[in-house]
Amino acid sequence: MSTKARLAGSLKELMAEQSLDKITVKEIVERCGVNRQTFYYHFRDMYDLLDWMFIHEGAEFLKMNPVYDCDDDGQSVLKTVCSYLQEHKSSVLSIYHSMGRELLCRYLCKEIYKMLNRVVTRRVAVHKISEFDLHTILHFYKHAFVGTMLDWVEKGLPGTPEDVVVRYQPLLKGMFDATMKKMA
Repeated sequence: MSTKARLAGSLKELMAEQSLDKITVKEIVERCGVNRQTFYYHFRDMYDLLDWMFIHEGAEFLKMNPVYDCDDDGQSVLKTVCSYLQEHKSSVLSIYHSMGRELLCRYLCKEIYKMLNRVVTRRVAVHKISEFDLHTILHFYKHAFVGTMLDWVEKGLPGTPEDVVVRYQPLLKGMFDATMKKMA
């Protein structure tokens, strides 16, 4: 395991115990068994480590979830990401209730965009929309999905990912095709 991964693992363990804002670099390096110089060799600060962790975990997440139902209207994307958030609940809540919230939002936007792109791109040929319109649709729905997820996180991730999907299913059903039809 790389030093960066070990430092990220230490940060995740600490976030399970306390708020991100209360964690210090000293605690991270002590838990990891390295010195402060090693930390600062790899990262500018704790938020740089958090950003690296999001990028690394985002790549791993997409590798672990390469296939989901691209024939639905984002329900599988919503369920997949909500499941991930719930699996990492203590870390997610620690980040959300700290200065790291912006990084969490940026990470979710990036990953949701990629996932929705897989779902929507399959429909582009049928509806013959422009690349510009495709990106407009993806950006709009990316923010709708992330906003929904962040509201769920703010409430403490109650219920199950399936509950979230069921709640929003009536809004999602047919939304991409209807939107593309209007934009074509």
